[in-house]
Amino acid sequence: MIFRQVLRQSMVAFTGLLISVGSTTAQDRQHQQPTQPAGQTLTLDQCLQIALERNPQILIAEGQVEVAQAQTYGSYTGILPTINASVINANRTTSGDRDQILEGIVIRQVPGGTRTNYFNNIALNYTLYNGGQNWNSIRRNKQLEVNSKHNVSNAENQIASNVKMQYYNLLRAIRLKEVTDEQVKLSEEQLRRSQSMYEIGSVAKIDVLQARAQLGQVRITLLNQQKAVTQTKANLNNVMGVDVHTPINPVDPIAGNTLAMMSPMSLQEATSLAFQQNPSIQRDTGGIQAANLQTKQARGGLWPTVTAGMTYSRNGVALRDVYGNYGNNWNLGLNISVRLPILNGTQTYANIQSSHAQRMIAEETLNQTKRTTLLSIRQSLLDLETSILVTELSNENIVASEEGLRLAEERYRVGSGTLLDVFNAQVTLAGAKSNLVIAQYDYLIAQATLDQALGRK
Repeated sequence: MIFRQVLRQSMVAFTGLLISVGSTTAQDRQHQQPTQPAGQTLTLDQCLQIALERNPQILIAEGQVEVAQAQTYGSYTGILPTINASVINANRTTSGDRDQILEGIVIRQVPGGTRTNYFNNIALNYTLYNGGQNWNSIRRNKQLEVNSKHNVSNAENQIASNVKMQYYNLLRAIRLKEVTDEQVKLSEEQLRRSQSMYEIGSVAKIDVLQARAQLGQVRITLLNQQKAVTQTKANLNNVMGVDVHTPINPVDPIAGNTLAMMSPMSLQEATSLAFQQNPSIQRDTGGIQAANLQTKQARGGLWPTVTAGMTYSRNGVALRDVYGNYGNNWNLGLNISVRLPILNGTQTYANIQSSHAQRMIAEETLNQTKRTTLLSIRQSLLDLETSILVTELSNENIVASEEGLRLAEERYRVGSGTLLDVFNAQVTLAGAKSNLVIAQYDYLIAQATLDQALGRK
């Protein structure tokens, strides 16, 4: 009996221990569950590095360089000799009996038989001259390889500019959201003030309703700003070549709402730098050189082609005659030929005409690239100058708007002003702060656009 009681108590204690351990383990597992990753803080340089490593446009451009290098390597075939070897050729011929006829008279019958011949050879051929087609092909492919490298630099330049613009767009959206947050707080405070004044009979109920409507309108603006922040984050992630839902927190280069702004360079200086450094201009300039080489290559088809060759062969009726007795059963042949293209249809002249058209296209492409670059420089310099002026005016407007809001609130409090005056003052202050934010980041975006035109990453 006592033994049963002890056993029962032991089982209860053991069961309680298992429940306790299980509960503790479950709690530990809950604590070990991975948390949702917080937004990653990235500087502009870090975003640029990620984009240069992962953006598909750059990867495609780098792949095109590899293709151009392979084509350059393959073009050397034209200036190298070709060597071909036939290891073994066997020919077995069987014939029947036949009459041997002399002057229409059968003189005897030749019995049929079977004959086996073995043959091998090695041949070397080399093109001595073909109007420079082979050498111009090499030069053209080398130029195309250089152009493809300029295209990589151009892709990197464009991606860097896009990353900068999206990065600054994100910072601008965040700052504008902060301005709207301040406006929401002002509207909430004004609603509380109007409610208090209404309760003591200082203002009519319409002031409370207007304050509530104003707060609702500002909250709608805040929702739109929050949406803008989310969208610009997705745009930045897309340019960097990462998942658009990746959380990211940018580092604002504008400290304390102040941004050091320098006077932009002159148009002449910027244009000179762009024509020297812009990779798209360098690429399109190389396109003209490649078109010139294509014309020379096409004209080479009008010149004679001189080739030379040497052939060594062995033959016999048995394998030992071919792979033995090397002093016998061999032939050595040397040849040189000169071929003059008198008529080969219209292909040569079509190639020449096509190369002229390619040169015209390359020249117009370069001119258009220069015009586009010059337009971008003009617009960027104008945006820089405008942003500097707007920033100065916005700082002055903020000071005046803050004082205007203070006076409007005081006049409303003492009953000499209207609620509409307060609303207008709040809107004016928010507009001045928004204009400052927009001008500051317009300056940074204009600088990024100018850097792209100048070929600076």
